[in-house]
Amino acid sequence: MTHWVPDLPVVPLDAPPHILDLVEPFRGRGAAVVDAGGSLDHAELDERSAVVATALRAAGVEPDSPVVVHARLSRWAVVAMLGVLRAGARYVPVDAGFPVARQRYIAEASGARFAVSEPGLDVRLDGLRTVPADTDGPRGGTVRGTLAYTCFTSGSTGRPKGVTISAAALAASTAARLAYYPTPVSTFLLCSSISFDSSVAGIYWTLACGGRLVIPSDRPADLLAVGRAARDHRASHLLMLPSLYDIALRGGLAERAGTLSTVIVAGEACPPDLVRQHFDALPGTRLYNEYGPTECTVWSAVHECTPADADLPDVPIGGAVPGTSLYVRSADGAAVPPGEPGELHIGGPGLAEPARELYRTGDIVSVTAGAELRFHGRADHQLKLGGMRVDRSEIEQALRTHRDVAAAAVGVCTVQGRKKVVGFVSSTTGEVDRRSLRAHLIERLPAVAVPSRIVALPRLPVLPNGKVDHGAIDELAHDTLLQKN
Repeated sequence: MTHWVPDLPVVPLDAPPHILDLVEPFRGRGAAVVDAGGSLDHAELDERSAVVATALRAAGVEPDSPVVVHARLSRWAVVAMLGVLRAGARYVPVDAGFPVARQRYIAEASGARFAVSEPGLDVRLDGLRTVPADTDGPRGGTVRGTLAYTCFTSGSTGRPKGVTISAAALAASTAARLAYYPTPVSTFLLCSSISFDSSVAGIYWTLACGGRLVIPSDRPADLLAVGRAARDHRASHLLMLPSLYDIALRGGLAERAGTLSTVIVAGEACPPDLVRQHFDALPGTRLYNEYGPTECTVWSAVHECTPADADLPDVPIGGAVPGTSLYVRSADGAAVPPGEPGELHIGGPGLAEPARELYRTGDIVSVTAGAELRFHGRADHQLKLGGMRVDRSEIEQALRTHRDVAAAAVGVCTVQGRKKVVGFVSSTTGEVDRRSLRAHLIERLPAVAVPSRIVALPRLPVLPNGKVDHGAIDELAHDTLLQKN
């Protein structure tokens, strides 16, 4: 693989060896992190996290060992993360808003013996020696370890799996943001659970800019709180799932968020209609579509959207972020011609531990004439229907483009040896005209890909990170077809 040539231009990156090189000293003035319960300025964040680091080392925490950060989405979570990093350890974020069984599973699976906990939590994690995030005590110096954090993400076994990111990879990912985005962060609205790596983008980018991190609510999907925070704190930057941003725009977010310079959508495919909605509502605000696996430290490709993207069949995921190399290859590792689909492989300083040359994503992409990537879906989401290969995401995209549909997912199950597809939708108006929707799909999909049934739901089942739970959707498809038969 060392002889492979990247399929997209590589942008050089000058990144420091450790994420703390971008954060220390705490240069910002005014508030550093704000939540519904209070705020900490940059000097207070420096002091609080240094005290936590000293307490952890005194308790016996060793370099690069796992330390659970048990907190809601709050200012105390940020104190705890920085405290663990400054103790030379790696943090394992466990969102206290998650189901208790999931919290305990992640804490146990991490192998951690220590935790830093937000004060006042109802749930305790057994077997861990805990340092409160608001602890008082002496302040010592910073120790720099090799690793930064371990994030648990959905695994192929159905159980979350740990992905460990080095301090150098986190530094490279953050330095790439500083290099790529034209507008520094003054106020970032953090709308991601601490247990998911999208939160990493906002936390360290903001601190590296000396900006203000605003946490509207401990519930990332509390869009009323997001709107209030955008208005009250004059937000400059926002990152959201596309599906959540769609709901936010439909709910009138733009009326309170006129100060936004930058909106980023990531974590799901960005529908072209969302681009149209954005520029209709916030024509002076830049919109970016980011792509990246957890195993590559949040982001690997990015596309700055334009109003013209609203008329494309899908929104590009863009070119390589600074420092990253992107390769599109066939199943046997051969280069594929421009415009032809292949599997995306990623190289660069952002790859997860253990160190490797390339990460094989399992995502199918193609290179456009403009040297950007188009996303075609997951290799493991491709279906063989009536002798044709069709991606689940293609059917979902066709469903989403109907006027009555706010969100859509496709369930797949096998009935009498044949794969069957069921479409699930939530409505923009509360009602779905199924006849109109089926005609809409027939115009856009091969006949074999049109769902055998379409079911309206009040809302789609989602995972804790807000993405559609395709496992639950597949079970619903099976139950729906059993009832039909």
